[in-house]
Amino acid sequence: MGSLSITVFPKKERFWKRVGPAALIALGMLAFLASLGYWLYGAAVANPAPVAVPDAIAGIPLAQKTVGLEAVVEVTRLHGKEFPLTSGAMAMYGKGTVTMWVSGAPASPLAAEMVLAMEKKIREGRSPFTPLGTREMNGHTVYELTGMGQRHFYFQSGRLVVWLAADQSIAEQALGEVTQFYSPSQRSNANP
Repeated sequence: MGSLSITVFPKKERFWKRVGPAALIALGMLAFLASLGYWLYGAAVANPAPVAVPDAIAGIPLAQKTVGLEAVVEVTRLHGKEFPLTSGAMAMYGKGTVTMWVSGAPASPLAAEMVLAMEKKIREGRSPFTPLGTREMNGHTVYELTGMGQRHFYFQSGRLVVWLAADQSIAEQALGEVTQFYSPSQRSNANP
């Protein structure tokens, strides 16, 4: 029987001696960063942060506020669907004259998906709301609805999804103030 011989090309051998350790280090760092990101994501979803809300809307002072995990539980109950939320707030102004829910998603694309899911559910008629259309206000696409004796609006602001319910008489003023509060130029004040 003949012997098997392997020819090693010196240039390839030198290349892998130089690049191999660096490639392994880079691969290790990527694995570490992926693990860290997964851990941070899990921690954020398990312990939702509070979201800032205005102290007053349309001249009506904040009467009640729920933030963090308790607010996320309420939003999840209302949706009937569980989204991975990392922050939340629910605020009532006056005696229900204005109510606002704010949910934070891990990333803007997921917040956009939440808005689209709400729009689809409402359009299909599986809610007590009647869509009136959309409009642009303070850098947001605002979805407008009626139902349950009030006007309702919802929109995305970065990682946040905001739902606003207001009595007809102050709905436009409330919407203007809330879209301004959560506008891109103010977003750092509103995000946790």
